[in-house]
Amino acid sequence: MMHARRAAGLAAGLLLLLSACGRSDPSVETGAEVDADFHTLKTPPLTPGQVELLTLSTLPDAVSGGDVRVALRGLSADDTYTVKRGGTDISAAFTRVSDGEAQGLVDGLADGANTIAATVDGPLGARRVALTVRNHPLSGPMISGPHQTPFICRGEEAGLGAPLDADCTVATQLQWVYRSARTQAFETLDDPYAAYPADVIRTVTRDGRDVPFVVRIESTTINRGIARLAVLDDPAARGADAPFDAGTWDHGVYYVFGESCGPGYQQGVSTPNYVLGAFDLSKISADNLLINLVGIADRLGKGDLIVHNTLSAFGNHCNPMVSLETAMMTKEYIGDHYGVVARVVGTNGSGAALQQYNAINNAPGLLSAAMPTATFADILSTAMTVGDCGLLEHYYATTTLGWSATQKAAVDGHNLLSGTPLNSICASWVDAFLPLLDPKRGCDGSVPEDIRYDAQTNPQGVRCTLQDGNVNIFGRDPKTGFARRPLDNTGVQYGLQALRDGTISAAQFLDVNRRIGGFGIDGDYIDERMRMDPELAQIAYRIGGVIGRGALAETPVLDHAPYLDLIPVANIHESVRPFTVRARLDKYSGQTATQGIWRGVVTQADGYPVVEQWLDTLDTMQPPYSADAGAAHMAAVTAAKPAAANDHCVFGTVGGRLELPDAILLPLGLAQLPLLPSVEPLYELVPGFSVDVPLRVNIPEDFGLDGRDAGVCGLALPVVRTPRMVAGMPMSDDIIRCQLRAIDPADYDGKLDDAQLAELRAIFPDGVCDFSKPAAEDVAHSLLWPSLGGARLESPHGLRWRVARSK
Repeated sequence: MMHARRAAGLAAGLLLLLSACGRSDPSVETGAEVDADFHTLKTPPLTPGQVELLTLSTLPDAVSGGDVRVALRGLSADDTYTVKRGGTDISAAFTRVSDGEAQGLVDGLADGANTIAATVDGPLGARRVALTVRNHPLSGPMISGPHQTPFICRGEEAGLGAPLDADCTVATQLQWVYRSARTQAFETLDDPYAAYPADVIRTVTRDGRDVPFVVRIESTTINRGIARLAVLDDPAARGADAPFDAGTWDHGVYYVFGESCGPGYQQGVSTPNYVLGAFDLSKISADNLLINLVGIADRLGKGDLIVHNTLSAFGNHCNPMVSLETAMMTKEYIGDHYGVVARVVGTNGSGAALQQYNAINNAPGLLSAAMPTATFADILSTAMTVGDCGLLEHYYATTTLGWSATQKAAVDGHNLLSGTPLNSICASWVDAFLPLLDPKRGCDGSVPEDIRYDAQTNPQGVRCTLQDGNVNIFGRDPKTGFARRPLDNTGVQYGLQALRDGTISAAQFLDVNRRIGGFGIDGDYIDERMRMDPELAQIAYRIGGVIGRGALAETPVLDHAPYLDLIPVANIHESVRPFTVRARLDKYSGQTATQGIWRGVVTQADGYPVVEQWLDTLDTMQPPYSADAGAAHMAAVTAAKPAAANDHCVFGTVGGRLELPDAILLPLGLAQLPLLPSVEPLYELVPGFSVDVPLRVNIPEDFGLDGRDAGVCGLALPVVRTPRMVAGMPMSDDIIRCQLRAIDPADYDGKLDDAQLAELRAIFPDGVCDFSKPAAEDVAHSLLWPSLGGARLESPHGLRWRVARSK
């Protein structure tokens, strides 16, 4: 049902007239426009003799950095063509790449609208086509609205020198490293064009080439973030005078998103290790814990290009539009400077998992597949849990009623293993992320104290809250001028299911709901509950801030779900989270097959070969252009899914499928250490030596919609709930502002008498949440490729992959 939104009423072959807001130059004869399929860039069939122009590396309204890769399609063998940028002939930049198509990199684009025009001559006469593209600075912004200010540059801390401008631009740096057989680490090549050291090891790429494990690392700035790009290179073989051509690259990209959640105001810091996988294990933090497990060095050795951008790291700036924008611009940069990108696989966990789901829901085709771990669906549904846990922990500490650990856990949605003082999930949420509601406590250490907000001494200072980091999305409260906050607990009946189950008493149920209160705009506890601005809620649903209503079902996902409920601090990654995404798939697309969940002890190093198989099969069965492209892709992804991508319960060491020569994971999953890719001597020393050492057991299961199945994982690794689910929220966990209804005595299974019901009505004078109804201000379909504008804030709108055609 969700897929008809993409091209309702468009039949294959129908040529669309220019839309009123089509951003095309009206002075240029352009013929007509159609939309390309977001995933494949296929278009409706051309009529005989017709030609078309389209951008390849990004949408035509989302070009950045002054260049874009362009295709001219519909050429016959006898046709000649001339391509111009404005009035400048750029035909020499184009090369025929196949029957009927020429491609070229168009550079020299000015900021704003630019016209690219082609004239084709041949047996069918002259045909003319023109496409208007909109270029943005490489520093952004493009779709996320005006830049956040102030913004602190950190390039010097990252070893990249002082910023060149106010946008934190650094001079691009190149360096080469090699994988050492002596240290098993990456060592610097001072002169990459000289003969390599004797201890350089070799690697076999995905396409079977045996090459030295030498890596070129480019460090630059894209969208104000520090971007690191690493790919195999052989500089000594090509020589200093030959240009770099990414010849060993397999045209696959492994996009390493960043973890955690922070309010922004700073660029973030990275090192080349973010694209090498060679982390200093003595400096693991909440911002780079799970990244150690994603198999970066393995993918690098197979020929992928590895990329990390500090503004695709939520620990630096927890803004879904900035993340999307950064990924778009970084992918385009790769397409423009390295070559056509064949596939992009997202990776990493926690806040990085959230960004992957954000990307596939809101920007179909940006990622070819996602491999999240320690999943969250989106910022807003996760923020509900942070707020609820904060309020409940405050209530437990201040109530005069006695509450046992069992009763607290029941209201929180947890169990005795995940709700005791020694391992309280709610306590972990409070410690880790409740400060993001406090404008004074939420700042990163790089934001100086003297510019931070203080209600008395600096009321105009920087407010380091989640909502202030997303002010372009949420807007401002006209009364205070502060960013509007996406929290709401009006009508929420905390502990409802615990009351029904008889775990808590009527007195406890009434007390917690009477006294729960809310948070003031400065993060202080107040007696009143919170109510979200309805316009904020509507915008959040419209731009896909709560995922599920977009293209979520169109991309393969292998969700790696390690069981972290029993590990203090890490336990915020509750076992229920992948199932909230699954419930949304079921709710909005009627299927769940496009997502596989591996529960237990797993990492992306285990799952990548399966995802690769999934994508390889999908490449062979791409459907022809369809007017309902979303439904066609969902069907193709489902049909291409290998059995290994189905649900599994996995037991063993983390990363237990030790695939020499790829990677080895220590038993507790705290490190991923490289192993020699060249292991030929072991074949001689160890009889029967195999490079595939199985140290784990995969048990096929069908986890269903909630993970509470009767299989091994369902019994051994019980799935918890959230406080809002105990209050009646469905498993989809996607109602951020509920509709209200009158209290119905039947809801309480006889646990409340008439006097208690009267007291409950006094507690909820406007009614209680009706979770059987859609969210207040819900939308049927969210925007695809949403935009809030660039330097000027605009009303939310979706972008098209416009394709210009000749008449």
